[in-house]
Amino acid sequence: MGKPLDLEFLYYFSNASMYVLEAKINGLGEGVPPDRVFHWLRYDRTLQQFQRLRFKSMGSDGGMDYRIFAQGALHFNGSEARLELHAGSDREEFELEVNEPNSIPEELAAQVDDFLRQELDA
Repeated sequence: MGKPLDLEFLYYFSNASMYVLEAKINGLGEGVPPDRVFHWLRYDRTLQQFQRLRFKSMGSDGGMDYRIFAQGALHFNGSEARLELHAGSDREEFELEVNEPNSIPEELAAQVDDFLRQELDA
């Protein structure tokens, strides 16, 4: 097990079945592509597995921020969030709590670190 990454959590959402978060890896140096620095992840609490959400675009509309991913979209403001996932013709929608990024449980932060280190080494 190597040295922990210098992680900064930018967004953190949750419900009974999942966590959704954005992690930034600090200290990677100049010229590193944004997709190596910023990572949107969904953690399935039942399966205990991460899914990388492939970022496509971002913006805001009508007081809601949004992130568009290859797998769907996340819409949020300071008090509510909704994740829409799609796979083919299947569509699921999840209501999420908006949490302070610095309130991520230590165990989850350690799991994110392990997952991202494996991803970076791949």
